[in-house]
Amino acid sequence: MKIPTERPHRQPPQSASALRLLASPPVRGLLTIAFLARTTSAVLPITLLLALAHSHGYTRAALVAGAYTFVIAFCAPLRGRLLDRLGAHCMLTLMGVTTAMVLGLVACSIELVWPWWTTLPLVIAATLTSPPLNAALRSSWRHLATDEAQLKAVHSADSVLEEAGFVLAPLAAGIAITALGPHHAYEAAAACFITVTVLYLTAAHRHQLGTTRPAPNRAAPATAGSSRRRRRWLGALAVPGMSAILLPLLVMGCIFGGTSVLVPAYLQNQHATLWLGPLLAATSIGGVIGGIVYATLEWNSGLWRKYQLLTLGFALPSTLLFLARPLWLLASLLFLAGLFVTPLFINAFLLIDATTTDDTRVEANTWVGASTDIPNGIMAVIIGTLAEHHRWDTALLTLTCCAAAGATGALLASAHRTPPAPAGTAQHAASSSDPPAARLPGPPDKQQDNAQGAAPAPAMDPRP
Repeated sequence: MKIPTERPHRQPPQSASALRLLASPPVRGLLTIAFLARTTSAVLPITLLLALAHSHGYTRAALVAGAYTFVIAFCAPLRGRLLDRLGAHCMLTLMGVTTAMVLGLVACSIELVWPWWTTLPLVIAATLTSPPLNAALRSSWRHLATDEAQLKAVHSADSVLEEAGFVLAPLAAGIAITALGPHHAYEAAAACFITVTVLYLTAAHRHQLGTTRPAPNRAAPATAGSSRRRRRWLGALAVPGMSAILLPLLVMGCIFGGTSVLVPAYLQNQHATLWLGPLLAATSIGGVIGGIVYATLEWNSGLWRKYQLLTLGFALPSTLLFLARPLWLLASLLFLAGLFVTPLFINAFLLIDATTTDDTRVEANTWVGASTDIPNGIMAVIIGTLAEHHRWDTALLTLTCCAAAGATGALLASAHRTPPAPAGTAQHAASSSDPPAARLPGPPDKQQDNAQGAAPAPAMDPRP
């Protein structure tokens, strides 16, 4: 008689573990809040522009909307730094309350048709105090994932939902304006944004996400003074490898800003407005498809190597834009470049999780958006000037040069390596509350034991 032997316990596949994480609380609820936060924040400037244009004309409305975009792009890292240094939950609560009051005043100024120059400082104040929910949510995923596969899955789902929000926001704004009118549409959007902020603060308090002020890093005595001075003034930009992370995003912002102006102007000149929707949606559609494929793809390579190849994948179709006078070719190139947009963002957030510590993580996440928004606005002005004079070839060549610069930068950065963090910083980052995928890179033998003498857990190395 054979005695049945006990079968070894099989570990569930990483994909199944990641799917369970996405479908279980609190990740499921936080992903929903992230989607709503981005959608409502994208609806706000659209309804603001149309509400002010209804009362004061498009010139003054555009001035207010431009100030909104400028302030939100340049001040987002400063707001993220406040969260890092003073505590995320405390500052988000203070910012949320302040923004709610100022948005109420903005809604009153629109409803009561105050002079536009009184609405402008209120909009700027609301933008300055607006809580950076996007960066705060991005910084929370590392506390909820237990391994590299789960961290990649949650960042991928978040990025795909972000692209979907960009598609949904204009539709939601159009429906609200049609149903309620421009003034009431803005008031409804402001109320939705405040509600989403309250939902996130409630979830953050319930699940203890970013509720305390991070402990200061204790660097080695020889480098403590210089490191502290650099961090004080540069913040997340002083983190080794941060410039290499932001370079592809700067190029991406240039392409986005240029095409957002070039496409409608060129189509109007060619009397081909039927192509407007497909061309403007080509990059976003490619981003959704590329994000889903990247999330399900088993790609065994280092994060830096992936980032380099994804940058080249985005830049190479863009380098052919100087040939894109035919509309079908322009649509094809934008779609091909869009396939790499969401994977690039996913990889950027994973690199930030791997290379930053709690005292700079929220600010570093805000730089991802700012590094695309700032060149977006600058390139929109440049391409708009060229389009006004019908210099289409020069405009396309300008975008081609930006893409070529991005491809060259990716090739030059192939030898980039993130140096090991100081022992004190690595020890702080490798605490028991952090998942392996979020710890600083570096050889395990360079990491010091903790005060109890326990051996440190192995850290994920994002280098190729």
